[in-house]
Amino acid sequence: MIAAEQKARATYEYLIDLTEDPDVLAPLRFLREREVVHFQRFGEALDIARDYLNQTHYFFMNNQRCDD
Repeated sequence: MIAAEQKARATYEYLIDLTEDPDVLAPLRFLREREVVHFQRFGEALDIARDYLNQTHYFFMNNQRCDD
């Protein structure tokens, strides 16, 4: 997922370099910045998941029986 965000950002940068039309540049710049934010948020989510998985977790089970 992170690689897709980076590829999209690179594509928008390439398209920005091809034009000088302000009506085309504005949405391309917006989309490029959106990809940057997505990349940052995915990275933060990955850090949170990695931290959680590196913690020690304890699970307790109740051994009581249920008689029907």
